[in-house]
Amino acid sequence: MKRRAKRRLPRGWARGLTFPPAEPKHPPKRRRKDDVPIAVTDDWPENVPIGDDELRIIEGYMRSELDELFGPSP
Repeated sequence: MKRRAKRRLPRGWARGLTFPPAEPKHPPKRRRKDDVPIAVTDDWPENVPIGDDELRIIEGYMRSELDELFGPSP
């Protein structure tokens, strides 16, 4: 099998080339005006339903705190 000769670029071939400046990856963040109050709203219902799986996770995570408040579970 014959080996191909590598192509070589002439020295200084890129001199004088100019490239446009790279655009930023993220647009600049807009600064919030301090004099404008922030309005906080929610649309949660008065009583939020909690499923059985969620209740088990909460009880497992907060077991020691719940035992302090309500006593150990039977």
